[in-house]
Order: sequence, then C-alpha cells, then structure tokens
Amino acid sequence: MGFLPIRVSTLKSDIQLGFDVYIQLPHKVLLYARGSDDIEAHRIKYLKGKKVRKLFIQESAESSYQAYIDRCLSEAINDESTSLEEKSSLVIGAGEATAERIYEDPHSKKSYDAAQNTATNLINVLGQSDELLRGIFDHKIDEESKSNDALMQRHSVNTSSLCISFAEYLKLDKSLVEFLGVAGLFHDIAYSQYDEQKKALFFKPMKEMEAAELTEYKEHPKVGSVILQDKDFASKEVIDLVLSHEEKKNGNGFPNKLTQLTPAQEVMSICAFYDREVTCLGKTRAEVLDDFNMNQLGNYELDIMKKFKAFVKKAGL
Repeated sequence: MGFLPIRVSTLKSDIQLGFDVYIQLPHKVLLYARGSDDIEAHRIKYLKGKKVRKLFIQESAESSYQAYIDRCLSEAINDESTSLEEKSSLVIGAGEATAERIYEDPHSKKSYDAAQNTATNLINVLGQSDELLRGIFDHKIDEESKSNDALMQRHSVNTSSLCISFAEYLKLDKSLVEFLGVAGLFHDIAYSQYDEQKKALFFKPMKEMEAAELTEYKEHPKVGSVILQDKDFASKEVIDLVLSHEEKKNGNGFPNKLTQLTPAQEVMSICAFYDREVTCLGKTRAEVLDDFNMNQLGNYELDIMKKFKAFVKKAGL
C-alpha cells in the first residue's frame, strides 16, 4: 500500500473527510481518522501544537483528498465567521502542498493536474474575496519550518496568486488567467534540478552575482521550460510563460532578450519579479515598489506599470 503526504494546514474541522488519514510513527503508520468522519478542531489544534505538519493518505485516495480540499476552500471563503488568517492559511496550505509536489516530481502529469486544480481554486477564491490576496502575502512562514525549499514553495503560490489577481484586474481573457495561474506555480521549476550551490542563486540579488553565477542563473527559465516542453499534457502557453518570465520589453531580460512582450508575458514577468524581491530576497513591499518606480522604467509598458501600482495599492500590498 502506497502513501501520500498531506499537510495538516489543509485540514478543516467539521467537514467529512471521504478518505482515511494516517499518522506516521517511528516504525509504523497508524490509522488516525476514518473517511466517514471529520477531524475535530481540537485534534487539528493538537497536531499543530505538536508541530506535526504532515499526515498521510493512501495513493488511491488522492482524488478524494482533492475533492475535500475543494469543499474546504469553498466553505471557508463563504463562511463569514472564518477569519482572514484562517482563510489565508488554508489557501496557502493547499497551494504549498501542490508546489511541494511540483518541485519533487516536476515531470509527472499528476503534478501538472494538481497545478491546474490549484490554479482553478485560486481563481475561484481570490475572485470571491477582495482581501484574500493581502492575507496570503501577510501570512508569514513559521521560523521553525523556514528553509530555501519552503521559500520557493511560498514564492510559487504568491506568484500564481498575484498573476491571477492582476490579470483579472486587467480583464485579460479567462483562458490567459488560467495559464498564468499554472505558470506561476511552475515558473521557477528549474530550482528542482539544481544542486545546493545553484539553488542559492535564487536568493541572491543578480547585481551581487559573479559573472559565472549570473550566466548560470540566466539559464533557469530555459531549464524549466525544457522540463515541460515534451509533455503532451502541458499547455504550450504555460511553457512559453515559464520560458519568458524573466524577459523585459527593452531586451534586458533573459534568456532570449525579447523586445516585445504579450500582455500575459508582462503580467508573468512583473509578478514573478515583485514576489522574488519580497519572498526570496527579503525586501519589504514598499522597498520593492520604490525600486519598481525608479529602476524598472523601460522594462515594461508604462501603462502596465501604472496599472500594477494601482492594483497593488487597491489590494493593500
């Protein structure tokens, strides 16, 4: 019997599970909750208090777990008694679980399907709550679980959420919003292929990189797109957005030094840049906007830059 990990942060009390949940002990896996039951709030609180972050389900229950996530998100967003922090935690938990899966198994159709489902959920919940995007960005990673891998997973969720919200603010076509949501989760997937030395470059300002480091870093969009390009289940639009997420319209981007960007490419590039500065480089959102005003002129259409600043202000970021 194979098992899959699930995050405790994706569980919500008083909702029937629909699948058995197991807990891992040092030498065995034990049944923790039956599928016909729900997990009471005090049990979830106890697990979190004991720093238990993962439980397990049988591999055959994966679709049931995804349906459960959908129900939890729908109920949380529509429940006025659920706090913004609780809603954000649930959305982030589900998103980061998908991001973790993508980074662990970027070549599989199951990972891609999970990304599509997560993007759909993000589109639905972000569209129902004007304050949820701010809640996602305000939600801090626990110091005890903070690592470069955890930061990359959060960066994926943040970028996807930001792309979706900004694209809808611009009233882009629904299909483009969906592509951007998936691409936001996948855009830095090259990280999963690198050793620790190369991974560290994702957390280093480009102006501080040595020439060899910069050359290596500038290859990551191409490395990421290659992972998906031979997969018949991967959309060519998503692959293009992964490849072009570091491009700027003045030709200063990489890897192809494009001089013209489509609206979707601009959204992807702006959102990936913004959250890399915040999540991966540790800048404040105010510092990033100041830099955006001073140093990004010419990198994007002026109208898009103005709209992004207005969007960020409206979202409370």
